[in-house]
Amino acid sequence: MNHLQLQQAALPDLSVSQISRLPKDQLAHFSNAVQQLNDWTVQMRGRINRAMEIRYADQIRHAECLGQEEAARFRIDDGDLQIDVSNPKEIVWDQQHLSQIAERMVVAGDRVQDFMQVQFSVAEQDYARWHPLLRAAFQPARKELITEPTFQIRWVGEVQL
Repeated sequence: MNHLQLQQAALPDLSVSQISRLPKDQLAHFSNAVQQLNDWTVQMRGRINRAMEIRYADQIRHAECLGQEEAARFRIDDGDLQIDVSNPKEIVWDQQHLSQIAERMVVAGDRVQDFMQVQFSVAEQDYARWHPLLRAAFQPARKELITEPTFQIRWVGEVQL
Protein backbone atom coordinates (compact mmCIF):
# COMPACT_ATOMS: atom_id res chain seq x y z
CA MET A 1 0.00 0.00 0.00
CA ASN A 2 2.81 2.39 -0.90
CA HIS A 3 0.91 4.43 -3.48
CA LEU A 4 -2.85 4.72 -3.50
CA GLN A 5 -3.92 6.27 -6.78
CA LEU A 6 -7.13 7.01 -8.55
CA GLN A 7 -6.60 7.52 -12.24
CA GLN A 8 -9.05 9.82 -13.97
CA ALA A 9 -7.61 8.60 -17.28
CA ALA A 10 -9.01 5.14 -16.49
CA LEU A 11 -12.54 6.56 -16.53
CA PRO A 12 -14.42 7.23 -19.76
CA ASP A 13 -14.24 10.86 -20.87
CA LEU A 14 -17.40 11.22 -22.92
CA SER A 15 -18.76 14.46 -24.30
CA VAL A 16 -22.34 15.53 -23.67
CA SER A 17 -23.14 14.62 -27.26
CA GLN A 18 -21.62 11.14 -26.87
CA ILE A 19 -23.54 10.55 -23.66
CA SER A 20 -26.81 11.65 -25.27
CA ARG A 21 -26.34 9.02 -28.01
CA LEU A 22 -25.65 6.10 -25.67
CA PRO A 23 -28.20 3.28 -25.84
CA LYS A 24 -30.63 3.65 -22.93
CA ASP A 25 -29.25 0.65 -21.03
CA GLN A 26 -25.70 2.02 -21.27
CA LEU A 27 -26.94 5.49 -20.31
CA ALA A 28 -28.65 4.05 -17.25
CA HIS A 29 -25.59 2.02 -16.23
CA PHE A 30 -23.25 4.97 -16.84
CA SER A 31 -25.48 7.34 -14.86
CA ASN A 32 -25.75 4.91 -11.95
CA ALA A 33 -22.00 4.22 -12.00
CA VAL A 34 -21.24 7.96 -11.89
CA GLN A 35 -23.71 8.42 -9.01
CA GLN A 36 -22.09 5.56 -7.10
CA LEU A 37 -18.65 7.05 -7.80
CA ASN A 38 -19.86 10.44 -6.55
CA ASP A 39 -21.36 8.90 -3.40
CA TRP A 40 -18.12 7.01 -2.78
CA THR A 41 -16.05 10.15 -3.38
CA VAL A 42 -18.12 12.19 -0.91
CA GLN A 43 -17.84 9.39 1.65
CA MET A 44 -14.08 9.04 1.15
CA ARG A 45 -13.55 12.82 1.35
CA GLY A 46 -15.32 12.75 4.72
CA ARG A 47 -13.13 9.87 5.90
CA ILE A 48 -9.95 11.59 4.72
CA ASN A 49 -10.95 14.84 6.45
CA ARG A 50 -11.68 13.00 9.70
CA ALA A 51 -8.37 11.11 9.40
CA MET A 52 -6.53 14.40 8.89
CA GLU A 53 -8.24 15.81 11.98
CA ILE A 54 -7.04 12.82 13.99
CA ARG A 55 -3.53 12.80 12.53
CA TYR A 56 -2.96 16.53 13.02
CA ALA A 57 -5.08 17.04 16.14
CA ASP A 58 -2.22 18.62 18.10
CA GLN A 59 -1.47 21.19 15.38
CA ILE A 60 -5.18 21.99 14.99
CA ARG A 61 -5.55 22.49 18.76
CA HIS A 62 -2.47 24.74 18.73
CA ALA A 63 -3.96 26.88 15.92
CA GLU A 64 -7.27 27.15 17.78
CA CYS A 65 -5.38 28.52 20.80
CA LEU A 66 -3.93 31.32 18.65
CA GLY A 67 -7.28 33.01 18.09
CA GLN A 68 -10.22 33.00 15.70
CA GLU A 69 -8.54 34.54 12.66
CA GLU A 70 -5.44 32.35 12.92
CA ALA A 71 -7.55 29.21 13.43
CA ALA A 72 -9.70 29.89 10.36
CA ARG A 73 -6.78 29.45 7.94
CA PHE A 74 -3.41 28.00 8.81
CA ARG A 75 -0.69 25.74 7.46
CA ILE A 76 0.62 22.52 8.91
CA ASP A 77 4.19 21.58 8.01
CA ASP A 78 4.82 17.84 8.17
CA GLY A 79 8.31 17.32 6.80
CA ASP A 80 8.17 17.77 3.04
CA LEU A 81 4.37 17.92 3.14
CA GLN A 82 2.44 21.15 3.65
CA ILE A 83 -1.25 21.07 4.45
CA ASP A 84 -3.31 24.25 4.16
CA VAL A 85 -6.20 24.02 6.59
CA SER A 86 -9.31 26.09 6.16
CA ASN A 87 -11.64 25.99 9.12
CA PRO A 88 -14.29 28.61 8.38
CA LYS A 89 -16.91 29.34 10.98
CA GLU A 90 -20.56 29.44 10.03
CA ILE A 91 -22.72 31.90 11.90
CA VAL A 92 -26.34 30.87 12.46
CA TRP A 93 -28.82 33.36 13.88
CA ASP A 94 -31.76 32.31 16.02
CA GLN A 95 -34.66 33.43 13.84
CA GLN A 96 -37.23 33.56 16.65
CA HIS A 97 -34.97 35.73 18.80
CA LEU A 98 -34.19 38.07 15.88
CA SER A 99 -37.90 38.35 15.16
CA GLN A 100 -38.53 39.46 18.74
CA ILE A 101 -35.75 42.04 18.48
CA ALA A 102 -37.22 43.29 15.17
CA GLU A 103 -40.66 43.67 16.77
CA ARG A 104 -39.17 45.75 19.61
CA MET A 105 -37.32 47.90 17.06
CA VAL A 106 -40.53 48.59 15.13
CA VAL A 107 -42.34 49.55 18.35
CA ALA A 108 -39.46 51.91 19.17
CA GLY A 109 -39.77 53.48 15.71
CA ASP A 110 -36.50 52.12 14.32
CA ARG A 111 -36.13 50.73 10.82
CA VAL A 112 -35.31 47.02 11.04
CA GLN A 113 -33.64 47.18 7.60
CA ASP A 114 -30.96 49.49 9.04
CA PHE A 115 -29.78 46.70 11.34
CA MET A 116 -30.82 43.40 9.78
CA GLN A 117 -31.11 41.83 6.39
CA VAL A 118 -34.76 41.11 5.96
CA GLN A 119 -36.03 38.74 3.31
CA PHE A 120 -39.68 37.95 2.92
CA SER A 121 -40.96 34.71 1.47
CA VAL A 122 -44.19 32.78 1.24
CA ALA A 123 -44.37 28.99 1.53
CA GLU A 124 -45.64 27.55 -1.75
CA GLN A 125 -47.97 25.19 0.12
CA ASP A 126 -49.66 28.15 1.80
CA TYR A 127 -49.78 30.19 -1.41
CA ALA A 128 -51.49 27.33 -3.25
CA ARG A 129 -54.24 27.14 -0.59
CA TRP A 130 -54.99 30.84 -0.51
CA HIS A 131 -58.15 32.35 -1.95
CA PRO A 132 -57.56 33.52 -5.56
CA LEU A 133 -58.04 37.19 -4.58
CA LEU A 134 -55.32 36.95 -1.94
CA ARG A 135 -53.02 35.10 -4.36
CA ALA A 136 -53.63 37.81 -6.96
CA ALA A 137 -52.33 40.46 -4.56
CA PHE A 138 -49.08 38.52 -4.10
CA GLN A 139 -48.69 37.36 -7.71
CA PRO A 140 -46.59 40.35 -8.90
CA ALA A 141 -44.00 39.61 -6.20
CA ARG A 142 -43.73 35.91 -7.09
CA LYS A 143 -41.19 34.65 -9.62
CA GLU A 144 -40.85 31.06 -10.67
CA LEU A 145 -37.27 30.41 -11.71
CA ILE A 146 -36.35 27.49 -13.92
CA THR A 147 -33.40 25.56 -12.52
CA GLU A 148 -31.31 22.93 -14.23
CA PRO A 149 -33.04 19.57 -14.28
CA THR A 150 -31.64 16.63 -12.38
CA PHE A 151 -32.13 13.04 -13.44
CA GLN A 152 -32.21 9.83 -11.49
CA ILE A 153 -32.39 6.69 -13.58
CA ARG A 154 -33.84 3.40 -12.39
CA TRP A 155 -35.35 0.42 -14.07
CA VAL A 156 -39.13 0.02 -14.04
CA GLY A 157 -40.13 -1.87 -10.91
CA GLU A 158 -36.81 -1.10 -9.18
CA VAL A 159 -37.20 0.00 -5.56
CA GLN A 160 -36.09 3.57 -4.89
CA LEU A 161 -33.65 3.81 -1.98
